[in-house]
Amino acid sequence: MTHFASRLIAGARQLGPLCVGIDPHPGRIPALFGGDTPDGLAAWGEAVVAAAAGRACVVKPQVGLFERHGPDGMRALQRVCDASKAAGLMVITDAKRGDIGTTAKGYAAAYLSQDA
Repeated sequence: MTHFASRLIAGARQLGPLCVGIDPHPGRIPALFGGDTPDGLAAWGEAVVAAAAGRACVVKPQVGLFERHGPDGMRALQRVCDASKAAGLMVITDAKRGDIGTTAKGYAAAYLSQDA
């Protein structure tokens, strides 16, 4: 198996260094995809993946913005990651903590809301 860094370098040489962020911010997922719901996040993310395929070598989904929808949001993230791999894209999940306000709100919603 080829090392991740070797695949990343090869992909960047072939397609350039573009990394496409998949950040499903609340209120920004068009109704066409299902809006700010787990299915909407997955459908929108899969559309971003389809647009990125052949143009970028890597995508970077923002975990906290999926995670705020609980287990269904994590399943949506899995769908996006699976679609990315099937499209030949590498996946780097943005799962850091102590992040900027918009993603910190996603973490708070996932773990501190009344439904958490």
